[in-house]
Amino acid sequence: MFWQITSFPRCMYHVFLSHCAADRTWLVHPVYNELMRIGIIPWLDREDYYYGRDSRTALRDGLLRSRHAVFFITVGMMEYTRGWCHMELAYGDLVQANLTHVGGPLLNFGLPLFYLDRANAELPRTSWALLRDRGQFFHPSDGDAVAWTVNQITRFLKSEQALALDLAKVIVPGQPIHDELAGRVGLIERVTRFDPGPIP
Repeated sequence: MFWQITSFPRCMYHVFLSHCAADRTWLVHPVYNELMRIGIIPWLDREDYYYGRDSRTALRDGLLRSRHAVFFITVGMMEYTRGWCHMELAYGDLVQANLTHVGGPLLNFGLPLFYLDRANAELPRTSWALLRDRGQFFHPSDGDAVAWTVNQITRFLKSEQALALDLAKVIVPGQPIHDELAGRVGLIERVTRFDPGPIP
């Protein structure tokens, strides 16, 4: 079964930061602060999750209004076997499916970042194992985890920005792909513009 997103809102955030509570202080909050400092707009629950909103709606809207999602996969994330992170992963898979065309992905929605050994024995038993081949793995020899993470996110976003510029050259009126994608509100803009703005 394929659930189709019929309308894509304009992105207000470059990237959604999916994480577990155990990793906020040492990793996620410092990454958020550095991304903001360099002009990348992240979605983070402490800033963009308004009290009083239904949690599922808030997460779904946050993901839909973010151009991409970063998954911080740590030992803490793997131990967090229930809850919001898995819902974010499921929503992310749904968004990716809706941003995939016959020829492949129109954009790559998720960036999995792993902060554990690639050979971790528990990883294959988790839902995060499916992301292993698409992910980047941090190793202590890479230096500071926050700096490494910001670099990975920035490189990924710049690569996706280049893809959007390339797609903008081919998804033009009169082309079959344009007519096919035009049936879903906001989809062409989602894959050919880099909202909320270019990466510095």
